[in-house]
Amino acid sequence: MRAMLATLAVLMLAGCASRMSPDEAPAPGALPAPGETLPAPPWQAAPLGSDAVPPVLLTAWRAAENRQGCAPIAFATLGAGAGAKPRAATFSGGWGVAWDQPALRSAFGVAGAGVLAADASYDGWPFERRWSDGSTAGYGPEGGTGPNQLAYLRIAGQDCLYNVWSRLGREHLESLLDAIRFVAQ
Repeated sequence: MRAMLATLAVLMLAGCASRMSPDEAPAPGALPAPGETLPAPPWQAAPLGSDAVPPVLLTAWRAAENRQGCAPIAFATLGAGAGAKPRAATFSGGWGVAWDQPALRSAFGVAGAGVLAADASYDGWPFERRWSDGSTAGYGPEGGTGPNQLAYLRIAGQDCLYNVWSRLGREHLESLLDAIRFVAQ
């Protein structure tokens, strides 16, 4: 009976997904189907060396009040943002780095916000990812309407709420989430 219910749930979800536009459909692999295992988080891969990240990232992290419980993370690849220039971004109590493109300030970025991951925060995201280590990300249009995309990322074992954003679209934001690695200090 349980297997039949799980199959029915999958068929119902598949039917709903087939009626969604590409912009409404969940990200591939965002949530596992019933009975599937959760994917390993990308930050379980080898950490990036300090020479593989913009120096401003570690400078901002070292100056942050929350650095003890908010390990530095960075993108292993910038995807559609390749060639953008990094700079420090202000996150009170935390740290952040924004990448600017010639005609687009803060095109995308990452921050260890000065708030705790356990604190209440916005939960009405249209998209969610979960990983096998218990980490989660809720994401979608910033302010509920976009066009900018924002993710609240909670990494297991870290105290801070990470912010990842992209003004280059949802696909780019998802590629950034897939490219997150810890940074060796």
